[in-house]
Amino acid sequence: MADRHPLILSGLAHDIHAAAVIWGLQQQGLSPLWIRSWADSTMPPMSMYCDPQSGVRARYASIGAGIGSVWFRRPRNPETFPHAHEADLPFLRNEWGRFINNIHALDAELTDALWVNRPAAAANAENKLVQLHAARRAGLPFPATLMSSDPVEIRRFVGTHRRVVYKPFQTHTWQDASSGKMFSTYARIVDADMLHDDASLRQCPGIYQQVVDKHHDVRVTIIGDHLFPIRLDTPLQGDFVDWRIGSLADTMRARPTELPSGFPDMLHRLMRELGIVFGCVDLAIDGDGHPHFLEVNQAGQFLFLEQAAPAMPILRAMCALLAQGRSDYSIDALSDVSYADYLASDEHGAWWESVRDGIKGTDGAIPGVSVE
Repeated sequence: MADRHPLILSGLAHDIHAAAVIWGLQQQGLSPLWIRSWADSTMPPMSMYCDPQSGVRARYASIGAGIGSVWFRRPRNPETFPHAHEADLPFLRNEWGRFINNIHALDAELTDALWVNRPAAAANAENKLVQLHAARRAGLPFPATLMSSDPVEIRRFVGTHRRVVYKPFQTHTWQDASSGKMFSTYARIVDADMLHDDASLRQCPGIYQQVVDKHHDVRVTIIGDHLFPIRLDTPLQGDFVDWRIGSLADTMRARPTELPSGFPDMLHRLMRELGIVFGCVDLAIDGDGHPHFLEVNQAGQFLFLEQAAPAMPILRAMCALLAQGRSDYSIDALSDVSYADYLASDEHGAWWESVRDGIKGTDGAIPGVSVE
């Protein structure tokens, strides 16, 4: 691995997770690469070959033995091309998109690098129904769930389960044109006003899930073979049941916790079912202490958890996974790196200076990088 480079694919210059991991890997004497897309000018050109004798293979220009691991973080397809004519841009974007699709379709054939996560598996794992199907096969308990835009089915589901949570398929934030206020979609208990208008229900499909009368939440960051469960305690937020509201309001408290016997094995089975090696699992813990699986975010955030519970070496684990290029990595094989040390480093200060002017808003939030 000494001459093989960890590669991080993230389209956001203000992605603090990518910046922290780059710093952590550099502390180990490695030379990681951070690119926004495969067309990034800092990425050595990649070529793909296929012939009857050798099959499919890839080659990187001027990159030694190549790539040892790929963190498929939050990449984007290229949009701009220096010196290109405006009329050529649609063609260039389409050609790059199709070239990248070929890379992602045969990721395991092109390189023996560890993908975190493989592109096809990552895309599949973004689907909530796929997650629940995998959770069922893994033996994980989870609440009854309906995905629908049918008013009749939605009302029937709510009538059967009484207390039901509505969730969007993906969190969205927008600004009200008249008031200027910002609104975001979070999980909240369904009330009667949400169900009376057939047109509204038909216009926007949603996820409806039986309420778990939870005592607290647990967020489990899964990095290869290692699990990092952290308990999240938040005050009640009216009809909202999403711990992220407490996080944004700075009322959430976090601390390391233990998972019930047998649950780690079920979570590892879930990851194998989904074909991914990294993910952030959300569990609702009921009053009897029983966990209920809610979802897994295969590109989830984790630095806020280490900041809240510094005893959890989550950044060090991610660096070890990428440095060693294997899911059964050894955390102890790396020198100690922590998020706190990164925040105190000159590298963090320089990174922040380079991105701060491009960040809109004055609330300290970084666009494109949500807390979850």
